[in-house]
Amino acid sequence: MKTAKKITFCLGMLLMFSGLLSLPRPHDPDEAGRVHILKSALTIDSNYLLFLVEDFEGERPWDFYRVDSFLAVTQFAASVPKSEAFLQETTLLKESGYPQLQNQTSFLLQSYVENPRLDHWEVRPKEPILLPLGMPIQGILWVYSEGHHINLSMGLSQKKSKDLYFDLGTLNFVGWRRLEFSINLPKENTRLIQSMSFPISFAAFRLKSLTSQKKGEFHLYFDNLSFVIDKRTFIYPGSEVNDTWGNKR
Repeated sequence: MKTAKKITFCLGMLLMFSGLLSLPRPHDPDEAGRVHILKSALTIDSNYLLFLVEDFEGERPWDFYRVDSFLAVTQFAASVPKSEAFLQETTLLKESGYPQLQNQTSFLLQSYVENPRLDHWEVRPKEPILLPLGMPIQGILWVYSEGHHINLSMGLSQKKSKDLYFDLGTLNFVGWRRLEFSINLPKENTRLIQSMSFPISFAAFRLKSLTSQKKGEFHLYFDNLSFVIDKRTFIYPGSEVNDTWGNKR
């Protein structure tokens, strides 16, 4: 009898844990307010730089790198966020050094879930995207989902270091959402950046299916991946001259 009770208790805990995994990610409904906070920070402190990693306008080739599915498609689609926050952030990006930003397309990822417990995917630009001098401290990505129980993370690469992955959360929401996430680099990576010998690059998006994800085809859209770069540890003679690190093209 005691053994049966223990088994029942363990099963209950497992079911509760799997339920927690499928809960909607915490979301700040005031996305426009978050954009306003970002604009204020950039205005108040000139040490902060808003760097547009990718606008997904179709000028940079991307592809699936590791795939567990027979279906894996990437393309650029004429579907972009329509919210006021997205328009405000686009204006902020234009004011921050990207006056030609168009925002006419987003990045469509389409694949198929065969084994929800194990399936995972990695999507990479053909060449890693070099970041400017400074410390990346925050990331922003617009994502469209249809309630998929798929976890998203993004990877940074750096010479003399293994790739680093940062969690953006589970994409079990419906519609477009602005995902804002912290980037906390380990001390050894920070020292490599500060040496100005080993810059850091954006390397990949990683997707992982949760056990609660239904089998079948799914698609996601990404738009406007941006990083906030802290330049305060890189003030040196001549640093006011624009360098070529992090150029998009």
